[in-house]
Amino acid sequence: MIWLFDSWFWGLSTLREFQKIMPEYDYIYFWDSSNVPYWDKSYGEILKLTEVWVRFLFESGAQIVILACNTATACTIRTLQQHIFPDKKILWVTIPGAEKVHELNLKKVWVLATLNTVRLKAYKERVHILNNKIEVQEIEAPDLVPLIEQWKINTPNFQETLKNYLDKFDSDIEAIVLGCTHYSLIKDEIQNLSKKQIIDPSHDSAIKFKTYLQRHPEIKNNLSTWWETIFYTSWSPTNFHEIWKKFIKNINLSQIKKAQI
Repeated sequence: MIWLFDSWFWGLSTLREFQKIMPEYDYIYFWDSSNVPYWDKSYGEILKLTEVWVRFLFESGAQIVILACNTATACTIRTLQQHIFPDKKILWVTIPGAEKVHELNLKKVWVLATLNTVRLKAYKERVHILNNKIEVQEIEAPDLVPLIEQWKINTPNFQETLKNYLDKFDSDIEAIVLGCTHYSLIKDEIQNLSKKQIIDPSHDSAIKFKTYLQRHPEIKNNLSTWWETIFYTSWSPTNFHEIWKKFIKNINLSQIKKAQI
């Protein structure tokens, strides 16, 4: 199975990309529903929660964990990778996004993200490791998140809010990076208003992971291929069905489980 973690169900945009590119595999998606949202929590709170649940996934049998949440990645990547899980395999969604910017040989990009991702310069630092000549503008867009979560993307208020954020970027930017899984759901709206190339780290993570599996047959050969999708949540699974009906009907669901730690 391929294991994905996000703080909320918006990371299902990442799961959807993985299943488009690698539909043959089984997936487990963990959503920390009892502690949402992460984007307004402190660095310490996010680190503690992410460590607890990533540990749970590894102890439950994960060989590798895809950390789909940009905020969790920004706050935990160094500590988890270097000090807590140095011998474990974790794919961080910001890295494929930054690599895509580098591969396209862009000179100037704009990152639409949430508070901690911007404050910690998650994409800027990662892009500059690859090429420090690329100009990276990171803009936090907190007012978009509740509108997406309330599914008000077709309202005049949403269109005006999105336009106000997009008006902040310089006209000579070449691409916009979606620095939060929420924004994958409004990719078309962003592109229609901005007329810029869109880089979706969720999609790029799936592409990179497929390549990774080709280089690591010891992992690939152990992945089950029953075409199943299992969901873990940290609240009562019965609450999941209402959200499922509203937002994520197009993902094949096999089981819903409540995580026990």
